[in-house]
Amino acid sequence: MKSGVICVAVLLGLAVAVAAQQKSANIEQVQKHYEAAQKLEQQGKWNEAEQEWRAALVLAPEDARAWTNLGVALNRQDRTDEAFEAWHKAISIDPKLPGPYFNLGLTLVRKGNYKNAIPPLRQTLDLDPDNHGAKRALAVALIGAERHSEATPVIGQLVSGFPEDPALLELAAQHYLRERLYADAVTVLRRRLALPKTTSFLWAQYGDALDGAGRTPEAAEAYRKAVEMDPESTLTRYGLGYLYWKLYRYDDAERELVEVLRRAPKDPRASFTLGDLYLTKGDAQHALPFLEVARLSYPNEFDTRFALGRALVLTGSLERGIEELRAAVVIDGAIADGHFQLGRALMKAGKTDEGKKELQKAQQLHDKQRKTESERFRKLPDPK
Repeated sequence: MKSGVICVAVLLGLAVAVAAQQKSANIEQVQKHYEAAQKLEQQGKWNEAEQEWRAALVLAPEDARAWTNLGVALNRQDRTDEAFEAWHKAISIDPKLPGPYFNLGLTLVRKGNYKNAIPPLRQTLDLDPDNHGAKRALAVALIGAERHSEATPVIGQLVSGFPEDPALLELAAQHYLRERLYADAVTVLRRRLALPKTTSFLWAQYGDALDGAGRTPEAAEAYRKAVEMDPESTLTRYGLGYLYWKLYRYDDAERELVEVLRRAPKDPRASFTLGDLYLTKGDAQHALPFLEVARLSYPNEFDTRFALGRALVLTGSLERGIEELRAAVVIDGAIADGHFQLGRALMKAGKTDEGKKELQKAQQLHDKQRKTESERFRKLPDPK
C-alpha cells in the first residue's frame, strides 16, 4: 500500500517537473520571438515583425504586451482597424497596462479623431502619470475637440516639465493666445525666442501677446523685429503699422501702412487704418479713398461706415455721408458718437427734427455711460 502511494507521488512529481520544463521552454521561445520582433522593428520590417508577434501569441495567447506590440506592427502597415482590435484585446487581458490605451489615443489623434482619443489618453495617464507623450497627445486632442479650458492645465504641466522644448512652447503660445491668457503667452514666447531658430511669425506672436497684456510699446518693438526678419510680409508690416497707430505714433504708422499698400494696394485693413489716421489728423480729403476701399470689404463694421460717413460729410458729400452714418448706427446703436455725428450731419442738411432726435439719443447714451462709470467708481474699496 505504501509503495503504491510512493509510486503515485513520484509520478505526480515527474508530471509537475515536465510541465515546468515545458513552461520554461515556452517562455524561452516567447522570449526569442520578442527579441526577433524587436530587431525587425528596428530595421523597419513591420510585416516580418508582425509574424514574430503572432508566433509569440500562439505560445502565449494571454500575453497583453505581445498583443500591444502586434497592434503597433499592424498600425505601421496602415492596418489600423486590425491594430485597434489587437489593442482592445490587450486591454481585455490586462486593463491596467497603459501601453494599449496610449497607442489607441495617439493613433486617433493622428487621424484627427480628437474626441474619441481623449478617454484612452486620460486612462493612460491614470495608469502612468509621468507619460509625457500621452500628455502631449491629450493636449492636442483637447484643443482639437475645442475643449480649450481642459487643455490649459495639461499644457501648463508640460511646459513646467519641458521649459525649453521649442515645439511645446509654440503649441502653448498658440493655445494661450487663443484663450486670451496673454501673460502666459508672453512667458512661453519669451522662452521660445531665447532658443535657436526664431522666426518672424514667433516675434509677431510675441507682439500680439504683449499687446494683449497691455504692453503695447514692447509689442511694437517685437513687431519691428518681425518685420526685420521678413520685410516682404504685408501682414506683419500691417501689424507694426497698427501698433504705431495705436500708440499715436502717426508718422511711423503712416510709413508702414503706405508700404503695405504699395505692395498690396487693396489691402482693406491697411486702407482703413491709414484712412482713419488721416481723418484723425484732419485730412478728410486724403482719408476718403482709403476708407472707400475699406468699406467694400467691411460693409457690416461700425468703424468702417462711421469713419467713411464722417469723411464724406467733411468733404461736402453730405447726403452720402448721412447714408453711411445711418448705416453705422444701425450696425451698433449703443455708441453715442455715432448718433452725435449723424445728428450734426442731419442738422447741417436742414433735417432739424431728425437731427435733434439723434443728438438726444447721443446725450442719453453719454449720460448712461457717465452714470455707469460713476457707480463703478463709488463701488471702489476705501483706500484706507
